Amino acid sequence: MTTKELYTKDARIWVEHPEKVWESATVTSDYRSGTLIAKIDQSGEIRQIKIKDDSHMPPLRNPSILIGQNDLTSLSYLHEPAVLHNLRVRFCDRNAIYTYCGIVLVAINPYCDLQIYGDETIMAYRGQAMGDLDPHIFAVSEEAYTKLERERRDQSIIVSGESGAVRRCPLSTP
Repeated sequence: MTTKELYTKDARIWVEHPEKVWESATVTSDYRSGTLIAKIDQSGEIRQIKIKDDSHMPPLRNPSILIGQNDLTSLSYLHEPAVLHNLRVRFCDRNAIYTYCGIVLVAINPYCDLQIYGDETIMAYRGQAMGDLDPHIFAVSEEAYTKLERERRDQSIIVSGESGAVRRCPLSTP
């Protein structure tokens, strides 16, 4: 599709915001070279967006059905505002700290203890393939263990994050 076909009236986009970083908007009229008119969804403000060239168009929003997906790679548009929005929805609206990005598990530090690491949770993930249940560190470990047994090949799980992110908590569970 061409830029003119994507950025038509009612197209859903992300626009930059000085404090929120990104905010959702809806295009109010078809794109004309150099200018895009959009209505900010939350405030109702009409904004004229100057476009340098077609490579500087605002990112498109994903369809509503994809909001809050377990795996970021299932999003139609995988760019900064889409990733941040999906993680915000999962964390803030659904209390889900884990999200997949393909084979990578993204974790958001909730800064509180969660009751998601007990024996009951371990048993729920035992024997399950990654993706069968909600994203979780136990799904990743079960996948590695299963591959270790089946393929008889070494497996690695890399845990990384900023200093003080308490990466050890899920690792120290009995």
